[in-house]
Amino acid sequence: MSGKEKSTDPGLSAAERKELRDREAQEAIAEHEDAQKAFHENRERLRGERLAREAAEGPMVAPTPELPDDTPIERVLFSTRIQNALRAADLKTIGEVREVSDETLISLPDFGKGSLSDLREKLGLPSTDGVRPVSKKPA
Repeated sequence: MSGKEKSTDPGLSAAERKELRDREAQEAIAEHEDAQKAFHENRERLRGERLAREAAEGPMVAPTPELPDDTPIERVLFSTRIQNALRAADLKTIGEVREVSDETLISLPDFGKGSLSDLREKLGLPSTDGVRPVSKKPA
């Protein structure tokens, strides 16, 4: 038997076919194990890189009135709508958000009075335009 035969080749005896099937199965298992090992090594490498990057950036923080003005908005747990609107307005820090007027925030795409009142409430800021937080209806 040569090394290029396959278990499906005609003219092989039953013993030769069985031997080839066993060898093909062992090769397939070895290839699978190599692929799994490479996958897990890559996943662990990427996980380590992500954890190192997150540690360097600092933890995510909840929006509170006590946040320092130099806190980047990407590190604050705002809703996706608020995050996207602040990013679109090119606001980088909590201090910049605190300095922006309600009128400017309301003019942002997909940023209405509800988003504004939520943002102001979370940061402990009074509304400059008289927008009150949306009250929750009793269940």
